[in-house]
Amino acid sequence: MVAVTALTQTLLLVVVLGVLALLLRWAFGNDRRAVPDYTGDDFGLLSEVAVVPTPEAARVLAQRLRDAGIKTTVATRGDLHRLLVFPADAANAKLLLR
Repeated sequence: MVAVTALTQTLLLVVVLGVLALLLRWAFGNDRRAVPDYTGDDFGLLSEVAVVPTPEAARVLAQRLRDAGIKTTVATRGDLHRLLVFPADAANAKLLLR
């Protein structure tokens, strides 16, 4: 019978934790997502179709797009109000806002 000493137990614990750390690093440590944009110019999936200076103008244009069945979002950054739509609706939205 092999005697299990405290040193053997400690070494076994270190090996098991090391294997677990490598396994977790392999499974979750390969994050290749882009760095978030904190400047406010990246709106993810949405495309900018208009920029207006007042919230009233943004509200009127957004309502015009919604009445045409286009989902829209208004993003305010500083004094500018940007109308954002999904890329599939961008061409139609630009035509409506002419």
